Amino acid sequence: MPKKLLVFSLQLGLSLFLAFLVQYLLYHQFHIVFSFRLLVISYVINFLLALAIVAVLLYYIDQLKNYIGFLFMFGSFLKFGVFFSYFYPIFKADGVITRYEFLLFFIPYVLGLLLETLRLTTTLNKR
Repeated sequence: MPKKLLVFSLQLGLSLFLAFLVQYLLYHQFHIVFSFRLLVISYVINFLLALAIVAVLLYYIDQLKNYIGFLFMFGSFLKFGVFFSYFYPIFKADGVITRYEFLLFFIPYVLGLLLETLRLTTTLNKR
């Protein structure tokens, strides 16, 4: 199991890093005003949450095999909880959330979710 988690963390880290670079370069190229600090925090938080969720699910995959789907959904709710408790108030401070602010969180969220889903379906299909 630690090998699966190591491989996943490398895949997740590389994918999120590449997405971060693309998003940063596009925002910079098109002169979109954004917070670099929030962009970094968003990617780091999504990396850590996705890694923690997959680690927990891989650890409990045999003991709680009938509840893995619920645990996975709980992980997604946890990510949305982080968004609404941390990012939403910052984005809403000026009274409006632009699509670029929304994408600061949503792109790493979706990428992490896709990679989590692929890892877990691959693992479950091998059982």
